[in-house]
Amino acid sequence: MIIESFDGQREDEEITATWRQHPWVLMKPSIVVAVIIVLGSLPEAIWSPSWGITFMLLFTVVALLYGLMGYYLWLNTIYVLTNQRIFAITQKALFYRLNTEVPLVNIQNVSHSQKGPGQMLLGFGNVEVETSGAKTAMSLKNVEKPYRVQQKILARQEKQQV
Repeated sequence: MIIESFDGQREDEEITATWRQHPWVLMKPSIVVAVIIVLGSLPEAIWSPSWGITFMLLFTVVALLYGLMGYYLWLNTIYVLTNQRIFAITQKALFYRLNTEVPLVNIQNVSHSQKGPGQMLLGFGNVEVETSGAKTAMSLKNVEKPYRVQQKILARQEKQQV
């Protein structure tokens, strides 16, 4: 289990499952980091100017900060299924966290999708939770094994209704 408790957890609420985004979502920040470091190294490699090392170090620091930011966003985006609700903690930016919850009794439909060869081959995708009041009340993005996540939510919802 990823977390034992979370802010806003009710006294009688038990965590059933937790999910994180698939590590593949870190590939984009990794590629950007590599490109920034290569671009910062070009002046030193081609012309060897006196400022080339400083330029390269500056680009490397910026690239590493960008990579750490991507990791921070991934690490702090967590989806929690409890015996009462689904709770999504989505870190959108350094100082922007979005908390969304859907009570299990309000769920009308749960679907999942895997788009493209990357998601199909690596086994991750999106799970959409729909309620009667909204077409898509919550989206669990880039979770590993989305079919299993969907079935776990539906099983917990059935258990809640009994």
